Amino acid sequence: MKALKIFFIVFRTTMALAFFSATASWTQAQTYWTGTNMLFFHPSSGAGDPLTSIVIIDRGGSMGLYNAACQTSPSGTNLLAGTLWAVGTLAEYTNGTTLIWEGCPLEAHHSPSGFINTTFVVRLITNNIYLQLTLTNWGGEGGAPGQQTFGYMRSTPPAVVTPPTPTISITNPANGAVFAAPASEKIMANAAVSSGSVTNVQFFTNNVSFGNVTTPPFTLTANNLAAGAYSLTAAATAAGISATSTPVNISVVTPVAVTLTNSKTLLRTNFQFSYAANVGLSYVIEKNTNLVFGSWTPIATNVAASNPTNFVDNHATNSPAFYRVGRLPNP
Repeated sequence: MKALKIFFIVFRTTMALAFFSATASWTQAQTYWTGTNMLFFHPSSGAGDPLTSIVIIDRGGSMGLYNAACQTSPSGTNLLAGTLWAVGTLAEYTNGTTLIWEGCPLEAHHSPSGFINTTFVVRLITNNIYLQLTLTNWGGEGGAPGQQTFGYMRSTPPAVVTPPTPTISITNPANGAVFAAPASEKIMANAAVSSGSVTNVQFFTNNVSFGNVTTPPFTLTANNLAAGAYSLTAAATAAGISATSTPVNISVVTPVAVTLTNSKTLLRTNFQFSYAANVGLSYVIEKNTNLVFGSWTPIATNVAASNPTNFVDNHATNSPAFYRVGRLPNP
């Protein structure tokens, strides 16, 4: 009991130094290392334990464990050296249990063996990081030369959980689609993410944004597209992670005037003619047998594959008939 009493007197002596040294960074955000436990063993000729770029736990002389990144060599009775220690667990601290903070006690009074299997909460002062450490080995009590081994089980930084990347694709229009100018086209995208939800879809024509949608359905109209080539893309965002769709390439063309030429009868029931058209645009062929009392009846629709485009009516008769061709509106 006498040794224990002296031990706590030493702790009280170092308390003022501990809090004075830590005041500058006490307001920094606290970070708790709650990741998988890691076993560390330091042989007498080994290197320290690098916790962060500015904290390397090592052992030296009467200082016990100290931050080798802060001091090139330990000296005197300064037990702080970038760390504060308290007996207890990280769970106790995060649950509000009051812990007594001081410098590292492990060389105090040459009796660290009493701390084997003792669990500490260690605060890295500069980083304001808190971790849990359980001492498992301490060789050469009192800092005997060549025997300064130590070992412990400590917690590690929490595993970084990267939010899933969303997926997105443009479902309308189809790649290669052709439209007549000026075109106002509805662009539709399918966006999803494995967990959470897509919170924004941004639409682009030739890498220039023309708007965004924050809730499904992810649909937006690109208005008044002039004649030219366009690359359509959409970018989905979920939990701050974004993904961009594969481009869909479309063309907008200036429509030509539809004129009918080269009409002729091939067989008794086959009548053929040609009409001017834009490749890729859709047209309807209509027929009427009586311009006065009759009505126009659609007999075929097609997507022009050439200009001019040839058409054959396989159901023509010897009776008079009239034909007309019209360009269908953009879908």
